[in-house]
Amino acid sequence: MTTPATTQDRSASTERAVAIVTSAAPIVTGLLAPLLDGGAAFTAAIAYGGAAGFMAANYMNRLPEGLIGNLPAGDVFRAHRSPMFISSLTTGAALAMGTLVGPDGADALMAGVLGLPSIPGIFSLGWWAAVGLVPWKLRNVLGRKTPKHAPAVVAAARASIPTGAATGADLIAQRWGQYISHPDTGSHKGQILTVRTLGPNRWTGTITALAGSSVTVPADTVSSVYQVPTAWIAFKNGAHAGERHIAVHLTAPAELDPNTLTGAWKKYLSKPGGLMAGTHLKDVRDDPNTGGQVAVVVAGEDLDRLRHPDRLDLAGALRTKPILISYEPRQNPREAVIRKMDHNPLQKGAAFPGVHVLKVNANGYIQLGPGVSGFPARIQLHDPALGAQHVIVAGVTGSGKGGTLQLIALAHHVNGSAILYADPKGSSNPAITKMAAYSGLGPDAAMGALRIWYHGLQHRVAESGRTEMKNFKATKNRPWVPLILDEASKLLGENAEHKKEATFIINAGATLGRSMGMPIILANQLMQLAQLGGDAAIRDNVFYGGSLILLRSDSSQKHLVDLPENFAGCNPADIPPAWTGDRDMIYDPSKPLNDPERTFGLAFAASPGGHAEMMRNWILEDATPYIDTDNIGIPVDWPFWEDREELAARSVLPSDQGTEEDDLDGDGTLFSFASPAPKKPTSADDKILKVLEEIADPLGLEVLYRDKNDIARLAGLEGSTFDNALSRLVKADKIHRQMENGKEVRGKYGFGPSPFPSA
Repeated sequence: MTTPATTQDRSASTERAVAIVTSAAPIVTGLLAPLLDGGAAFTAAIAYGGAAGFMAANYMNRLPEGLIGNLPAGDVFRAHRSPMFISSLTTGAALAMGTLVGPDGADALMAGVLGLPSIPGIFSLGWWAAVGLVPWKLRNVLGRKTPKHAPAVVAAARASIPTGAATGADLIAQRWGQYISHPDTGSHKGQILTVRTLGPNRWTGTITALAGSSVTVPADTVSSVYQVPTAWIAFKNGAHAGERHIAVHLTAPAELDPNTLTGAWKKYLSKPGGLMAGTHLKDVRDDPNTGGQVAVVVAGEDLDRLRHPDRLDLAGALRTKPILISYEPRQNPREAVIRKMDHNPLQKGAAFPGVHVLKVNANGYIQLGPGVSGFPARIQLHDPALGAQHVIVAGVTGSGKGGTLQLIALAHHVNGSAILYADPKGSSNPAITKMAAYSGLGPDAAMGALRIWYHGLQHRVAESGRTEMKNFKATKNRPWVPLILDEASKLLGENAEHKKEATFIINAGATLGRSMGMPIILANQLMQLAQLGGDAAIRDNVFYGGSLILLRSDSSQKHLVDLPENFAGCNPADIPPAWTGDRDMIYDPSKPLNDPERTFGLAFAASPGGHAEMMRNWILEDATPYIDTDNIGIPVDWPFWEDREELAARSVLPSDQGTEEDDLDGDGTLFSFASPAPKKPTSADDKILKVLEEIADPLGLEVLYRDKNDIARLAGLEGSTFDNALSRLVKADKIHRQMENGKEVRGKYGFGPSPFPSA
């Protein structure tokens, strides 16, 4: 029976013998090659070709681990593949010169160095340098004395086979010692395993080879012994060549399990040609808020920045639903946060906790609802340095736009703002009407609210010019005065009756309202420029410069609107109408139908400088119980407040005031409101009276009537401004309608009171 000591001695002797042959082969071949005849030379060339191919494959680590493990000296070949490959090259050169050129060729190769600096001498010098490099690389093996005994190694090998009651780690070591490191029968004799950690999903350890040898245990061998896939086995170099660390997973590791975020990212997204090719994840964590995982996406070295993936594409690549994906860009363009959820925590919603969440903090932020990350979703009502912050709320009918607007209005109310509310539809949000200082319901009345607000803006601009006030500071007597315009396209849209005047007012507010403490809150189904009066100043100052809340919207929104950079990757069209709604393929009358649960209030929201994330509004059906009716904010600093109804009825367009100067600069923005004593413009009432007075009978013997359309044309009035002025003048008995046969003639008006007062 072979003893462990002799086995170890034989292993060391074999390694030394291989080192000697490797070092001597080029020289021996150079001496013998010229002596070979034709047949022997051909045989030698064939043999060399096979050996050289093997050495090349071994050097490039392309030989199967199973083949190396089964070779008698496979561990030696693997450990010394570099010097063996160099030896095969120099041996091939010697064989070629000796067999093809003959003795002269061999002499030139081996002795040509004596003829330096000739070309043959230089070539010979290079050959000898390569030949000398081999024994230098193998110097530790060639200079090692073969030990007669190795009791420590044998003892360690035997110690890896425990006796008595065995723990899990003992069983791992026992199996290793039996099949891999056993000094007699092991596949890699003397390469001992020390188990370091053992858990339910993996174990780790350190492999130590014999002194002077390298660890050569391949993954295939470990896979066979422990019955796990080779992909679940990982090696890491140790402190020296004779040590390697090993980790064996008992279940699929995260990077190989597509059910994990790491595994899905590696398998589907970061692969070449994948949606996020060239990226990787770091800081992967479990997310208790969603039951899923969250990680940081990092651009690889070949990428300058991350691309912003389409949410549908991202969900498809991760094999999940868009509603279960969150992608949040960071300020660093090479990083983003990806969240893959098992369930969306926003589905259950969150009841409105009380007005404390709507009280502004020191920087003017309020909490509008919970975010999918668990952090509160916030928007800014006003900034300490920049002043009031505009807001746009966009979403189709049924998406929760009215509820969002109600929360924003309530936030302004509890913070002491004086709200002016314009609702062209007339019945969108009764609760806002109750907390507003002034409400205009219906198209004409909504325009009235805008006109009053515009006069307030003019007043504050003029006052600011007189006092040289730089930053607006709200007080009880000089509060924030937000203008809330619901269904904005009814006044600003392409076909809106009051488009010109409404655009003029919103333009003024978008440009100057912030610094005057007068923000604009626009709500609409669509966000296209044509729905905002076609005015770039409105888009740039309100849309890009304020808070943005995107509820579920039409798919065209994404393609027709350039979202701000902090909304990259957010598409409101990706928000589904319902959390669930897919029905079974086959109808089962015994099974109740799955009624869809609407995604009411689900949105992407952010203020300037903050990254947008998916959020959901606080659930608040009616804000009325939270309204303090004894403290409705009023703009008490506006001296014309008592005359607001009269101002609401008059157009504020410069063309309607009979002024010759245009208050707009070249791009349609207001350039000055700061005149301390502006000339009172001609009112619509005066224009109508002037037209009718000009056609009146000077003697007063006959009443002359004119058609309504002619009056409008001559007065330069149109729309509700003209209609409202006619109604006021009739009520004031300054003009009257024509009567024939006791009946009123439609559309005919005369100057002065009616000659038929009883009519």
